[in-house]
Amino acid sequence: MTNDPIATDKSRLAIVFFLACFAAVTYFMYRILSPFLSVLAWAAVLAVVFYPLFKRILPRVRRRRTAAASITCLLVLLLIVLPVTFLGVIITQQSIAFYQDLQQQSGSLAGVTAHLKELQRRPTIQYLAAQAQKWLGAGELNIEKYLQDAASNVSRFLVGRGPSFLRGVGEMIFHFFLMFISMFFLLRDGPQLLETIRSSNPLPAVYEAEIIKRFEDVTYATFFGSLLTAVVQGIAACLLFLSLGLPAPLFWGAVVSLMSLVPIVGALIVWLPWTAYLILAGHTTRGIVLLAVGTLVVGSIDNVLKPMIIQGRTDMHPLLVFFSVLGGLKAFGFLGVLLGPLIVALFVSFLNFYRFEFREILHTKRPVTSGPPP
Repeated sequence: MTNDPIATDKSRLAIVFFLACFAAVTYFMYRILSPFLSVLAWAAVLAVVFYPLFKRILPRVRRRRTAAASITCLLVLLLIVLPVTFLGVIITQQSIAFYQDLQQQSGSLAGVTAHLKELQRRPTIQYLAAQAQKWLGAGELNIEKYLQDAASNVSRFLVGRGPSFLRGVGEMIFHFFLMFISMFFLLRDGPQLLETIRSSNPLPAVYEAEIIKRFEDVTYATFFGSLLTAVVQGIAACLLFLSLGLPAPLFWGAVVSLMSLVPIVGALIVWLPWTAYLILAGHTTRGIVLLAVGTLVVGSIDNVLKPMIIQGRTDMHPLLVFFSVLGGLKAFGFLGVLLGPLIVALFVSFLNFYRFEFREILHTKRPVTSGPPP
């Protein structure tokens, strides 16, 4: 070991120069990959979720990882992606047909408007409207105008989103292609990638194992516990709409699936407006059945199925889960349903690591005393 100050300064300068160059290259690497971060994230999630299937296939193809990864990706494509795509086309067709029927069935809407006008003339509603005008500064209550404005806004939204939706279909197909390529290489070269990560960070081996385990557990719990539960709720809602003779059951089942991902509120966003519409249109029995079965039966699927799937894989507090999903949706879009809980779980893990290390440092530095402090 040399004590030459010039050599020491040169060594420090080399380290600083290396870190600066590495930071610059990392920044440009981020700029290059940033358009595909969501694709890579979905590929990583699918690789983790379907890795047990990959391990089952691997011995049957003589441990050839390329063949096993290809078969796994092909099975995911045939059993999940193609059926979901076909279902998405049907849901889109039903949504368009539902909107066209909504425009053509003026008589039904006129009946609803008549019920609303009758309610508007009742003394209780007039008193509440007057109090709202007095304390909240609300304008005059005009239900018919509100309905016309709502229909106009929906029409403008659909017309304006039409071209972007068609463009988005092409982008979605391209992103699916990239996602499957990434998933294939993550399955095939997973051990080498993990070894590179392990050898490139200074964390102790026990921390690395804990982080990898937490990533796998939260990914599994979120993917199957949230997404699979949402799919089951959507299927149940579709059957409920179909049995009650309501239009576009697949479309509203898909809406229930999406809304069920939102904690606490969930599919009530669908049940309450539909119930109000059916009651105001004179179908009181169907409205009550929809609300009762939707909230008590379909809504309870989440409370029964999710604990059976998760089985203690994640022990996050419900409040953390609530804010992680909402915050993830706002920050990352639909991908936030997975990334939100995952990031929060990793934060909790790092917080526990920090607390453990900090406690060890305090224990080594704290003087030993024979009694309590004065």
